[in-house]
Amino acid sequence: MRPLTFTLFYLVWLAALVALRFLLPFWLDAERATVVKNDVRESVMAVPPKPLGVDDGALNPAGAGSGGHGRLTEAVCANMASGVRDVCWQALARQGAVRDPEGALQICDRAVDVELRHECHADIAETLAPANRSRAEAICGAIPTLKWRGQCHFGIGLSLAETDAQYAMGRCDHAEAFLRFCRHDVVGEVALADRDLAVTICAEEVGDKLTRSTCWHGIGKYLARRDVAEARAACEVATESWRDNCFHGLGWGAAERDADTTLVACGTMGAYADSCRQGVAHQLKRSDPERAIALCASISTATIRERCLGFVRR
Repeated sequence: MRPLTFTLFYLVWLAALVALRFLLPFWLDAERATVVKNDVRESVMAVPPKPLGVDDGALNPAGAGSGGHGRLTEAVCANMASGVRDVCWQALARQGAVRDPEGALQICDRAVDVELRHECHADIAETLAPANRSRAEAICGAIPTLKWRGQCHFGIGLSLAETDAQYAMGRCDHAEAFLRFCRHDVVGEVALADRDLAVTICAEEVGDKLTRSTCWHGIGKYLARRDVAEARAACEVATESWRDNCFHGLGWGAAERDADTTLVACGTMGAYADSCRQGVAHQLKRSDPERAIALCASISTATIRERCLGFVRR
């Protein structure tokens, strides 16, 4: 590939990723803004600033994963257009986070955008945590804004959910405004590695009503993304007060793959069929809002139907 062609390809690629980085949180707000309990409407939850870190591998169209050719370098980032340069610094920092965390932080600080700079520090901590927890925690603690400091601890929890569940869940206590979402997502990741352990964690009934209900919702949602039967087995042993939340999560998670098949499965779930359908409707809100409204309207339980409609019509 000629140098000019390669440069243009890089610029187009990074421009697309910049758009994704800023639009993705808005696309996922519908999912993260509200978790509904069928008999109690509780929707005051802080939305994390970003659900996913920038994938530095995706920033390597020349094939960083095959022999290291095309890996980002300081020279490559420095030559990027101003609109994409900060994203390049962020990806480059992650690339070297484990090998040289201090150098990675210095690269983060080259970003002009302050928000991206803080996000970059949080990314470094999340990437580093499996190798050096104490240093990762210190990086989070040094972030000056509540938003990115909380997200940073949230990220550490996600990075260790499969290998040290108790530590990962404990990081959520430091996630500040994002504590509930942290527990929801981290326990979901734990469930994928050890379903029984995740059930035990939620059964401890830690926190207020919304925190406890979202714990079960996370189990149902994450497991259903993989297997509906597995998610159902977990939901059937959930604390009775929050069982409907687990089935709501099941419907939501399974509908990400196939809404029609999920609705058929919901019909087999007895007293929790409407909770499952509500979860499907919440998922459909993003891709087919008219169908989501129709699905909510078809729910037989009046309280669930009205809350479902209230959510999908927003």
